[in-house]
Amino acid sequence: MFEGRVFNCGLRTGMAVGAMLFASTGCSTMGEDVDGFSHEDWKLVEAIQPLAAPMPHNPFNHRDNDTGLAKLGQAWFFETDVAEAITVDGPSGKKGETGKVGCVTCHDPNKYFSESRDGALSHGLSFLKRNTPAMVNEGWYGWNGWAGRFDSLLMHGAAAFGGAASPLATAHWMFKKYRTEYNDMFPETPLPEALDPMAPDASRFPKTGRPKANADAPDGPWEMMTPDDQHAIFQMQANFARVWDAYPRMLTTHGSAFERYVKGEYSMLSPSAKRGLTLFIGKAACNECHTGSLLSDSKFHNIGIPTVAGTAPDMARSADIAAWKTNVFNAEGEFSDDREAGKQKHATIDYSPGAVAALTGAFRTPQLLNIAETGPYFHTGTVKTLEEVVRHYNAGGGAAGSFPGAKDPRIVPLGLTDAEMGDLVAFLKTLTGTPADPEWTKDIAKH
Repeated sequence: MFEGRVFNCGLRTGMAVGAMLFASTGCSTMGEDVDGFSHEDWKLVEAIQPLAAPMPHNPFNHRDNDTGLAKLGQAWFFETDVAEAITVDGPSGKKGETGKVGCVTCHDPNKYFSESRDGALSHGLSFLKRNTPAMVNEGWYGWNGWAGRFDSLLMHGAAAFGGAASPLATAHWMFKKYRTEYNDMFPETPLPEALDPMAPDASRFPKTGRPKANADAPDGPWEMMTPDDQHAIFQMQANFARVWDAYPRMLTTHGSAFERYVKGEYSMLSPSAKRGLTLFIGKAACNECHTGSLLSDSKFHNIGIPTVAGTAPDMARSADIAAWKTNVFNAEGEFSDDREAGKQKHATIDYSPGAVAALTGAFRTPQLLNIAETGPYFHTGTVKTLEEVVRHYNAGGGAAGSFPGAKDPRIVPLGLTDAEMGDLVAFLKTLTGTPADPEWTKDIAKH
């Protein structure tokens, strides 16, 4: 359901930013040292304190912190009987089997809501195009999805069950199983009574269907519906989106060793991890992109991840950048609570051909929180360990021609020794926080 496992450590601009000596005995000209870091370099450390800033409000959803909606999302997260037929055999089940797939299928609550089954790509009704990311701390991202296909969690939420069931199938399932709870949360826009299979006008809503992919595609059950009935299902999806915005915002992971270290518990980092932190803000310059509360700049970079043999190259941001434009659930669309803010957000995007082409193969910088527990890594899911990840960056990314687009010019060989790479991995392991509050991770679905 949700995104975030590309690992962009190593982006740099020429000489390393904030180079420093570990455990310096001298005094900074700007202030006192902090645990061996100069005043200036400690500011760089503070800039990557995990979850330091409050989770931002979603301006497009005035109910983003509604705990009632979040509880409903918690129940739906564990539901699988909504799922339509599996189309390709895989870990989720055999082709033709129904009721096997839900959010919990690929987002394991016991693994920071990331994929826990073997394999590079997750399997729902079929195999997914990209590796399933962790679902925690999502509320801090500016764009959601591996390449920013969604302009907020609200837009993402409208498609949350899209990999398991069509909008019409979801509406019928919801009416049958969660009608009361849904209508209590959305009394002004309740589910249509015609979703009852015994209703005299039940034929208004086919059992399954979604809008056709493009204008040239043949009409399906969705196109046979009246505009008013199509809008009623869109309204259901918009309400659904508010639920799926509220629930992920409850899944936060404070309390990592590094978070505690920045707050003054200096014994939380081993000497090796401290050396790794020194590299992170210095020689390796990971903090050029991994910064802020998630250790992510929420921007998009091509880090030279080779295309998996036998698969089509992933164009990433250049392909996903305009996905919101025709989506009725985008930030400036009918169902947004602040369409003007949505227009302003979209106005910041450069859609000129050259700018779009430059984003070929570029994925959003992911959060590094809990990174040691949420492998495999990169959008391909082909890298299994943090050691391999660091070696990728130390080599300056993949070989030219092995991936689409052009590497970010800041991806260059780092010249780290084996010992330094080990220290960097030691630091990354200190970013693991306490799992999300059990109150929000237990199964409360109607099984």
